[in-house]
Amino acid sequence: MARMEIMSGTERRRRWSDEAKLRILTEADQPGVRIGDVARRHDIHPGQIRLWRQSFSYVGRPAMFLPVEITEEVSATQAPDTPPTPAVIEISLRNGRCLRVPADVELRMLGSLIACVEAA
Repeated sequence: MARMEIMSGTERRRRWSDEAKLRILTEADQPGVRIGDVARRHDIHPGQIRLWRQSFSYVGRPAMFLPVEITEEVSATQAPDTPPTPAVIEISLRNGRCLRVPADVELRMLGSLIACVEAA
């Protein structure tokens, strides 16, 4: 008969909140900071930071404002019986691709869409 051992105790796998992950990613992206040093400070593997970057589509660049161009004006004299045209936002991405989304798209969905289009 084979011997079986049951181990009990605390689980080693830790759960990180999104806020904690983003805080660690921000710390790792500071100029002159090494990922290994940040990982040791937080007792995680350096590969975990890289995985979090991918899962958040985190590029480590500061946010910046981009020029906006209005391509079509909406007429204030639009007939009341015609349904309004849904507003569409066109986003030009760094890789040269363009993404058109409804103006009322959820931010979580927009973030996923941008990550998919940039990765493709």
